[in-house]
Amino acid sequence: LQVNNNGVISFDTRVNQYTPDPFPLADGRPFVAPYWADVDNVNGGDIFYRETTDPTLLARITEDINQYFPKIPFTATWAFVATWDHVAYYGSTTNKGNTFQAALTTDTKTSFIILNYWDIQWTTGAASDGDAETGLGGTPAHVG
Repeated sequence: LQVNNNGVISFDTRVNQYTPDPFPLADGRPFVAPYWADVDNVNGGDIFYRETTDPTLLARITEDINQYFPKIPFTATWAFVATWDHVAYYGSTTNKGNTFQAALTTDTKTSFIILNYWDIQWTTGAASDGDAETGLGGTPAHVG
């Protein structure tokens, strides 16, 4: 797994592209897009990730999955959590930041992805034709 600063977790190779393409992608690249956008964490914010088998976290993930998918027997045995914390957008002239997270989990037979969003203040960076002051306009972020 590769955590890309542009709001993507890729499975094979890095995704260097900041302006998102419409889904489904023509080239079939496998990745998860918690918030595929023109993220610039040099301008502000942090990105961190961890792989875990912590029983407390896995129990919480299991509870969440079972709440929304009660007919699918599931007990998480592994998780990978990536967090983009108050990340800025490219070309930003403000202190706007987005905070979002992806948790990939499995029981070795079935897998789920949980996407969490805390504070979303912008959709587009300057490289995607967004406004430097508002973080809006142009080609907005894609999720999926």
